[in-house]
Amino acid sequence: MKRIPTSFVLLLLLAMAGCENKQAKLDALNAQLDPLKSRYQADCIDPISGMQGADSYFKGTKPKVPSPQEEAAHNQKCAQELSQIKALEQQMQAVQK
Repeated sequence: MKRIPTSFVLLLLLAMAGCENKQAKLDALNAQLDPLKSRYQADCIDPISGMQGADSYFKGTKPKVPSPQEEAAHNQKCAQELSQIKALEQQMQAVQK
């Protein structure tokens, strides 16, 4: 009769340890994800939203128009950053399951 409560307690402790391990993995992945998202925001989202163009408009200067090569390099860089973010998000989803 004592085996059932003891087994239940051991099973409960193992389940709790597994949850803490999942949370530690999620925290580590989230620590990697936050700087990537910030860099992607600064590199890819803010220029699209026109922050630089608006600033130059108010200063009375013409905004710099990137060359096709510069634009292609920028697009490639943004695609790489976005793929890194998506990979980390997929890892987080896999850990949560």
